[in-house]
Amino acid sequence: MKNKIHIIEVENNEKESTKKILKNIKEKKIIYIKNRSHEYEEIYKAINIRGPAVILNSSGSSGKPRKCIHKLENLYSSAKASGIWLERQGFKLKHCLVFNTLPLNHISGLMPLFRSQIWDCEHINISPALIKNPKELVVFTNKIKKDKHHLITSLVPIQLKRLLSEKNGIDWLKIFDLIWIGGASLSIETSRKCRFEKINLAPCYGSTETAAMVTSLKPKEFLEGLDNVGEILTDIKLRISKNGLIQIQSDRIGIELLESYQTKNFKDKNGWWESSDSGEIQKLNNSLYLKFIRRTDNAFNSGGEIVFPEVIKLRLNEFILNKKIPIENFIISNIPNKEWGNKMVIIINFKKQTDKTNIEYSLKLLKNFSKNWPKHERPKNWIIGKPKKDDIKNSNYMFTKL
Repeated sequence: MKNKIHIIEVENNEKESTKKILKNIKEKKIIYIKNRSHEYEEIYKAINIRGPAVILNSSGSSGKPRKCIHKLENLYSSAKASGIWLERQGFKLKHCLVFNTLPLNHISGLMPLFRSQIWDCEHINISPALIKNPKELVVFTNKIKKDKHHLITSLVPIQLKRLLSEKNGIDWLKIFDLIWIGGASLSIETSRKCRFEKINLAPCYGSTETAAMVTSLKPKEFLEGLDNVGEILTDIKLRISKNGLIQIQSDRIGIELLESYQTKNFKDKNGWWESSDSGEIQKLNNSLYLKFIRRTDNAFNSGGEIVFPEVIKLRLNEFILNKKIPIENFIISNIPNKEWGNKMVIIINFKKQTDKTNIEYSLKLLKNFSKNWPKHERPKNWIIGKPKKDDIKNSNYMFTKL
């Protein structure tokens, strides 16, 4: 029998959305947590599983985003594993104060809520407006922290870079006993500054499919100069495939929701899930650590979010054909960006004999169309004709013939 999927639209990590999630979970419902600004996501109605369960969009599978279903047990297992890792470092879980700065429609923004439940500790949401105002952020945090608390948070690199750019932001980062950092590789410059300021970073690796972290580096190890994403957590088996891809075996790997409302196991018949990331296993101090190398498909990270060029291509193709825009072909490119890591540019070749007025009108249509896309998917530039050298440096391309 199919059970209804309840849609919860969120903007970030607002308290009302948190309450709705907990209420629906308590009522054993199946919930799809969707970002309100993502207009292009399909709305699902029913599924042949029992709740409580959570559906999230994933960026860990190759080529395109997929929808991942997690039973409540998976989220609890993930919270327990990270708790064990903390206890081994001397943290008292009941004395932790968990700050959540990330959106609830991401596994990294959802897990602080479930960690606080399993650890039986306090949980506080930090709004985007507050984290962008470090002076107020420091005042707010100093008011609510207590001596007995271990302060813990999770950030993506774009947030970390912004905070490191001013004194109040650095002061706020220094308050924490542990800051999990994921979503993209840290630059050498960012790592060096955090070590200089003695900020307790814990680089980690995980995905939506694995219910968040599967490895984490101790802050002490990071400050000592260790350059990887940490040791493998207790409920995880990890190996590297012949092609160099990270493969994971665990009881907390979710299942895929297909477009036909059917489900499919992410794991193969032997229980292994394969990511789109390459890596290597390092043995240090009698423990196994993971070194993240890079993503192997044409997707790229922008501000902690994954951009899938294939998705952008399909979206643009449909719009161009519907509006009869005289474009011959276009190239989707990611270029290095100091703040975001990468940003997207789209290089357009108009059909021959397209006049200047038509080109300007077409660009206006495209810019208006893209301004409501999620921030990480909005093109930094629309470029007409052949790309410049600066536009193609260190970039991946997708060429599309219309």
